[in-house]
Amino acid sequence: VLHPTPTSHQPTPSTMALRRPPTRIELKADDVEEYDKIMKDRRLIAEQQAMREQSHHQQQNTGSDFLGSATSSSYMSTQKKPSAAERIGYRRPR
Repeated sequence: VLHPTPTSHQPTPSTMALRRPPTRIELKADDVEEYDKIMKDRRLIAEQQAMREQSHHQQQNTGSDFLGSATSSSYMSTQKKPSAAERIGYRRPR
């Protein structure tokens, strides 16, 4: 009795990879608007911070109002930075 021998191109249970459908990522107009708003806010914050730093350096060079610059830097350190999940709008399932 002749038995067919398995060829190398036929998958066997030990060589088969599990397949799943590809992940679908959708980009909607609302997402683009939210991204643009976040980027605008970041640019505004960066500009304000640059202006504060420039003002701080000018005050240091002239030696005036050390208390004012200390107050503004302590204000900056107390601001809450959003987590990565908050930045992308992730909400944990309940």
